[in-house]
Amino acid sequence: MNKILIILQREYLTRVRKRTFLLMTFLTPVLFAALFTIPVLLTVGLEGEKIVLLLDETGELKDRIKDAHKIKYSTPSTPIKNIAEAKKIREKGDYHALLYIPKMDWDAPKGVQIHSEKGLSVEVESNINRAVELAIEQYKMKRAGIDQKDLDKIKTKLNIETFKASGSKSSSGGLTMFGLIGAMTIYFAIFLYGSQVMRGVVEEKTSRIIEVIISTVKPFQLMMGKILGVGLVGLTQFILWALLTTAIVNFVIPIFTASLEKPVIAKQKSAPALNKEKTTTEKIATEKAGTEKAPKSNLFDDMFNQINLPSFIFVFLFYFIGGYLMYASMFAAAASAVDNESEMQQFVMPITIPLILAISVSSAILRDPDGVVAFWMSMFPLTSPIIMIVRYPFGVPVWQLALSMAFLVVGFVGMVWLAARIYRVGILMYGKKVNYRELGKWIFYKN
Repeated sequence: MNKILIILQREYLTRVRKRTFLLMTFLTPVLFAALFTIPVLLTVGLEGEKIVLLLDETGELKDRIKDAHKIKYSTPSTPIKNIAEAKKIREKGDYHALLYIPKMDWDAPKGVQIHSEKGLSVEVESNINRAVELAIEQYKMKRAGIDQKDLDKIKTKLNIETFKASGSKSSSGGLTMFGLIGAMTIYFAIFLYGSQVMRGVVEEKTSRIIEVIISTVKPFQLMMGKILGVGLVGLTQFILWALLTTAIVNFVIPIFTASLEKPVIAKQKSAPALNKEKTTTEKIATEKAGTEKAPKSNLFDDMFNQINLPSFIFVFLFYFIGGYLMYASMFAAAASAVDNESEMQQFVMPITIPLILAISVSSAILRDPDGVVAFWMSMFPLTSPIIMIVRYPFGVPVWQLALSMAFLVVGFVGMVWLAARIYRVGILMYGKKVNYRELGKWIFYKN
């Protein structure tokens, strides 16, 4: 046991002192924080207001097209004679685009055009298109004798709250995020740190340093020391990532969410010639608009309120450590059977198939976390580190969780035993092409 600790210490200290480890440890949280904050920044306020010149030859829609999505529709006080004149005004003025609405058949409206100096973004074009559609719908309702006030009363917006049996709130979005993030973290961790174990074994074997090491320690001690050392490096890195990312996000996100609390001011046409008539509903909305505030973004609060965080962390760490140790032992055994990294692919692919399969079916598991497929894949040790983390936020019976953990422990112990049998022979085997039949023989070789 003392020799395993010595090898573990050597593997751990060698890796954590590298510049690449320090760089990735402190740079990755910044990248994660940017992943969350940059979309918020772009959504909140980098884009300025876009003014669209409006020419409505029908005379029925200009008062019904509403400013929205940072798009302001402007109609000059002086009437525009035709589209040619409107184009000149757009070119001379500070207009993002020209919206031209010709006279049309209201039963089959067509011919609406947008003119701009440059191509419009998909978002701007779709917003303008939707604004015109709504204006046409409102005019048709007026022609049909449908009162806008009555229609506004009929419209219903419902926000259904979901609760668990324990009485706590639940949200499928937050639970899905927890499951996917946890599963993807374990998936990439196994590949990242498992590959480090493989490369370490191959490098030592290729340089023949392994022959010197084996003279003082047993192959099993060397394998376990290497696996545990690299695993501890990974665990250290993930803990630092979690702490640093949380600190950065908690510092940066409030800065951007504060900008969401600005008063929502009702946009109105400033030109006196428009003389828009407002419905009673619009007047009430306008009066309230000056005092209303945009809702505060509470995505992270909602996510963390959906689940018992300490229990999730415990389950995550258990499957993270158990999954890594099981797969790392297989990677070490595969690496011991080859002389260089190019030959490892024939053994690596079969090892990683269960992992790839588990992450591929995660979306199906999310649709039915209590289904038959979800249950059995969360019991099978090679897929349970991924599938159980996907299922756990939605609630897993205690007996299923305990059974899955027991299977993972048994699978880990059995896999380590098999890997050690292969490793003790393969680590000193040179110049021989090894196949699966040969690996099977190594398992039953006597010491």
